[in-house]
Amino acid sequence: MTEREKHETVATARGWRLSAERVGRIFPMSGREFPGFSLQPTRGLWAFLITVPLLGLAALNTGNNALVLLLSLALGTFVASGMLSRHVLARIRVQVEPPGEIFAGAPVGLRVRVSNTSRWIPAAGVVARLQGLPGHVMLPVIAPGTHVEVALITRLPRRGSVELPPLAVEVRLPLGFFTKIVHWPQPGRVIVYPRRVHGSAPRWAAFSRANQAAVAGRSRVGGEVEFLREFHTGDDRRDVHWKQTARQQRLIVMQRRWETPRDRFLVLDRQVPRRDDDVTMGHFEDLVSEVASAAWSQLRRGGRVGLVVGSTVVPAATGRAHVRRVMTNLALVAAAGPGDDPLPPALVGQPVYRIAGGT
Repeated sequence: MTEREKHETVATARGWRLSAERVGRIFPMSGREFPGFSLQPTRGLWAFLITVPLLGLAALNTGNNALVLLLSLALGTFVASGMLSRHVLARIRVQVEPPGEIFAGAPVGLRVRVSNTSRWIPAAGVVARLQGLPGHVMLPVIAPGTHVEVALITRLPRRGSVELPPLAVEVRLPLGFFTKIVHWPQPGRVIVYPRRVHGSAPRWAAFSRANQAAVAGRSRVGGEVEFLREFHTGDDRRDVHWKQTARQQRLIVMQRRWETPRDRFLVLDRQVPRRDDDVTMGHFEDLVSEVASAAWSQLRRGGRVGLVVGSTVVPAATGRAHVRRVMTNLALVAAAGPGDDPLPPALVGQPVYRIAGGT
């Protein structure tokens, strides 16, 4: 290759590169601008692809002006449909607001706010759905510069801290040859409560306020001294009567009379024999749902309910904040191995929700 031919080759390659850069600036191939959506063909597209060639052959063979006009109209509307639906998708803005209380497996209404930022074209034929979840909602026609709010009914299958999947916004109109889809990622996470079930009568445990304070590491109050006695193993050293101890030269403690416990507790032992067994873990999920359903039913009626999950004690209380605290603890509870998170000793002999074979 001569020197001149090398320069021409380099110049040609440079020209192609500059042309590609210009096209890339005009039609960016990444992000939301272009193409910015995914395409799914519909049955109407296949009918169109079969009909148009036949119409074109008929127009060329017969020279019929009406057929040529019809062919041109079909091709023109195909292009106009694509441009219009793409314009609608590019001008839509979406916000999703979940409700305050979501139960696994139960229908939940998410509030979807859809805005049309276009100045002159209304948004029509728009469908919204959460990717991978059941349910969808057909939006009404959104006038230019306005917005609508609709309820999207869906179900979340599992409890816990869940990241909502992207919201898929679909447009088919005006001709419906393609379903054009834009995915809007949803920031943040939501707490999904355990599924609600109709179980047997709740197993209430009597966890006295004295024991609640002892487990929480707080000073005990409210117990009146009945009599003095000698110290026994297991007695709280805070009950030692120091004057009598010094006088008798042996440990003397105060025997207190605690008020009858009025608070009711639901106790969940999160220790399971095997965490790698699907059947066992399924029973554990059923147990969590039963505890959560009992707590929810009582709390919504204004009752005082406490919760013990392993070594964690949520004191009995009422109110919306307490409802969220109890239900969030149950939504996030995870199974533990034997001996990993035992219940407080004060609950020995009390009714407990646990997997058979656990400690």
